[in-house]
Order: sequence, then C-alpha cells, then structure tokens
Amino acid sequence: MRIYSFNFARFCRKCHREGSEKPMIFIIAIIFVAFLTFIPFLHVYMTIQFQHAQDNDQFTIDVRILRIFHYRFVVPLIEISKKEAGVVTEQKTTTGKDEKTTFTVTDARELLAQLKQWLNQIVHLHTIMKKFLQHVSVLQFQWHTQIGVGDAAKTAVFVGVGWSVKYYVVAMISKYMNVCITPSISIVPFFQGAVSRTSFTCMIRFRIGYAILAGLKVVKHWKKDM
Repeated sequence: MRIYSFNFARFCRKCHREGSEKPMIFIIAIIFVAFLTFIPFLHVYMTIQFQHAQDNDQFTIDVRILRIFHYRFVVPLIEISKKEAGVVTEQKTTTGKDEKTTFTVTDARELLAQLKQWLNQIVHLHTIMKKFLQHVSVLQFQWHTQIGVGDAAKTAVFVGVGWSVKYYVVAMISKYMNVCITPSISIVPFFQGAVSRTSFTCMIRFRIGYAILAGLKVVKHWKKDM
C-alpha cells in the first residue's frame, strides 16, 4: 500500500524555479474558491450598546468577523431638541468639526412610511425573517435602568410599565432567537428626584451564509411582487 503526500511549499518553489505561471494561477484560483466556500460558514458577531444618562446618550454597533474585520458605528450624542420636537445627534465631520443633525417627528413619519411601503413590496417577509432569526444566537443580554420622576406614586407606575416592556422584549427574543444565556435585566426606582439612566448591551451571533440566504430570498420575493 502506497502513501502519497503533497508538499505545497516544495511545489511552489519548483514552479518559481521553472518560471511557470499557469500552476501559480491555478493555485491562486483554488485558494480563492476555497475562501469563497469557507465564507458562508464564518460567524458574524454583532454587539449593540446603548447608554443613556440624563441628556447624554450614546448608541454603538460593533460588527466583528474573526479577528480580520471589525466595523463600529457610533452615534456619540443624542439629546432632545428644545426648538422643535425631535432628536439631535452630534458627529464629527471629515474636517474634524462637530456637526449637529436634528431628526424630527416629520422625518420619523416619512421614514416609517417609506419602510412600510418597502415591506409591503416583499411577499412572505415575516416567514423569511423568522427562519433567519432561528439561526441567530444571543450571547449576551443586559438591560439595567434607574428611573425616578420626583414623585413616589408616579415613579412606581413608570417602574411597573418598564418591567412589562422588558419582560415582553425578552419573551420575543426568546421566542424567535436562540438565547444561550440568562438575560440580566433590572429596574431601580429613585424616589428622591428626577433620574433617567439606562444601560443596554446585546451580543448576537449568526453565520454569513444564513444572512446571504435571507437576503437572496428577500430580493427574490421583492422582484416577484414588482
């Protein structure tokens, strides 16, 4: 019985000495195809963080694939506009200056109308998203809040509503996703004054292949409806 072995480094040196370009192109093609085949099995780690402390808020999304690719989206400041009903965000421009943008109620309505129109053009969107979320794993879920409005009775009402909202969100996540940990949630009432603080962190994981498949299904059903 003969045992055959292949030395990749020796083969590359031989091709280099002989000056042959075809074997090298063939090797590069194999590596490229293998990489494309491997991509769908890679895990994507997404961490969503929201920090709220009075009027100083921050929203961050981190996306990581292995240790090669890392992208962070940050909205450094969120505050309520005093001139008009809306939310003010502050970001640095390419010149290094701070630029403030106001997202008003009218902008929100227009965005929701466009989103609703887009969703209506996709057939079976709920089924597509439900199947995709079945392959999403929740690795971390922390949601801690401290609230007070200066009145004990009203504070108790807000705390009760807050617990209802948090339990509902956790129930929906547990229903549609794979929760691998025990969610950590809390609401601490503050009766001595007006306080509003929230810390939210959620880390999820999914394979690129499932995201690509869901995207292809969305495009397919969207074209059918068009």
